[in-house]
Amino acid sequence: MFDELMLPDQADLVGPTMGGTAAVGLRLPWYRSLPLSCVEAVAISIDDDTVDGEGMTISVGDAEHPVADLGGLAEVEWFVLDRATVRFTRPDGLQPGMHSVALTLTLRIPYAEPEYWPIDFTQTAEHSRTVEFLGKDS
Repeated sequence: MFDELMLPDQADLVGPTMGGTAAVGLRLPWYRSLPLSCVEAVAISIDDDTVDGEGMTISVGDAEHPVADLGGLAEVEWFVLDRATVRFTRPDGLQPGMHSVALTLTLRIPYAEPEYWPIDFTQTAEHSRTVEFLGKDS
């Protein structure tokens, strides 16, 4: 629905040498806020190379959470106007400059009170664009 708004055209790159960490900002591709427990999957590929999800984190507000732990974060709200940051490491590094980035965010959308759960309605947002990774001072 809002896939094209999800991924900005610039991203941070921390330590662009071997094993460097990169950070991609993203917006919630939905029309209302959701708890982080509704994020079922985050997948990123850069220049057609899939990023390993192990160690991937997402920051919303002032807190950073492992993507693997999102299912238990029903009390942490991702507000629709807030930008989240996904951080990941690439063993082969990532140099500053233009890169093709594809992002898939799978959301479980809750539309009923808990006594009526589970209702399975999943929204998968996919978007690809060229992103400029900017070097960042440590």
